[in-house]
Amino acid sequence: MKLSYLKFRDRFLPIVSIWLKGGEEWVEFKAFVDSGAGHSIFKAEMAEILGFRLEDGKESYVTVGDGSLIKVYIHDVRVRIADKEFEAAVGFSRHLGIGFNVIGRLDIFERFTICFDESEKMIEFFPKSG
Repeated sequence: MKLSYLKFRDRFLPIVSIWLKGGEEWVEFKAFVDSGAGHSIFKAEMAEILGFRLEDGKESYVTVGDGSLIKVYIHDVRVRIADKEFEAAVGFSRHLGIGFNVIGRLDIFERFTICFDESEKMIEFFPKSG
């Protein structure tokens, strides 16, 4: 699946649609695909939209770009990206200060070969079998 970058604050970035399942409902979110991020982290409000109680997740801390640690609550969530559906550990945090949700490597990148094409401002997801 080939997707165009989205414009964010006057720059085109690899921000794509990702669907998370809360109860019986699939909800579409936009998130930055970050090959340098270990975990997928979404804003705390997204957990509420999905019907999750934030603090019911496993409390953890992750290092962000400036080297500081932020508290996240990890939930096992049903995810759909590039027409592939699977279970993934997704963190939700009140302290995500970058302005967008992040798709990180854990439980996501091993399911796809992901190609970034900066000159064309495109990202492509090639699902792996299995």
